[in-house]
Amino acid sequence: MNQLHAMRVFVRVAETESFRRAAQQLEVSNALVTRSVAMLEAHLNTRLINRTTRNLSLTEAGLRYLQGCRCVLEELDHLESSVAQTESEPSGTLRVIAAGAASPAALTPLIGGYRRLYPRANVRLTLAEGPVDLVEDGFDVGIVGATPARDGAFVERALGTTAFVPCASAAWLADHGEPCTPAQLAQCPAVTLPPEERSTTWQLARPGERAQQVTLQPGYAVNNVLMVRLGTLAGMGVAILPAPLVADDLAAGTLRRLLPDYEIDDPDTRMCIVYSSRQYLPAKTRRFVDYAVEHFDHACAGTAAANATPSSLQADSTGSPIRPMSVA
Repeated sequence: MNQLHAMRVFVRVAETESFRRAAQQLEVSNALVTRSVAMLEAHLNTRLINRTTRNLSLTEAGLRYLQGCRCVLEELDHLESSVAQTESEPSGTLRVIAAGAASPAALTPLIGGYRRLYPRANVRLTLAEGPVDLVEDGFDVGIVGATPARDGAFVERALGTTAFVPCASAAWLADHGEPCTPAQLAQCPAVTLPPEERSTTWQLARPGERAQQVTLQPGYAVNNVLMVRLGTLAGMGVAILPAPLVADDLAAGTLRRLLPDYEIDDPDTRMCIVYSSRQYLPAKTRRFVDYAVEHFDHACAGTAAANATPSSLQADSTGSPIRPMSVA
């Protein structure tokens, strides 16, 4: 027995005081209405309706059951309505984790733009430096570094490449001098993430030349990219940092760009967005994924059009330097 359907039939019979009128309003047969009420009474082992040839009336049990049915059906209708509204308009809390090449400075305009479009959706962003497990840690979506392969339970979509730059504080350069080649950079004490979270080996290349491998020598390692920046500002060594993160420092002169003829050419600078491959994604997740792909596609397209030379670094409309990435 479909008890919920039978409850709806019973409520309509009670409200119309007629099996026939209830059947007409529900657009079903008289027999189906009669059978539904009889099945309810058999299920409850209680008479709900007193029937005569001319009218019907609710028993005492029927009156109590009518009140309960109305409450249950109203709650169900409210639940279905709220779920349908959630699917049409994102709401609730979206848990996002960002790691790898995802710079905090580039994430801020992304989150801000999404929240302006969908103000009923709240975003809880977690920054991580090492590997992440979306399922184990309970996240809806991850913005992480690209990997050769990922579990088939997830979908991975490319976002682009974050520009990284070698830099050092003006005070450190005044004391130690400025490295002019990748080999000299490798000899400098460096501020880095721990080697187990991010390799200290980078690929530096000039336009038209083969990349040179550089392994930094950590004088200070800390498991947070914001602390790496602060350590670099404090004159603790050279560092390779996301360009959006140090853009203001470079503009102010508190940090200096090293090896300006070279660019970082490293697969770890690629970003992608990862989310569950299940069929029915919540609207908050589905809309965020679509918005993130569009956001970075727009940034990459603007950068590609504005680039005058392969070595130039432009900023997107949000002020976040992004290099375009072709996706096969």
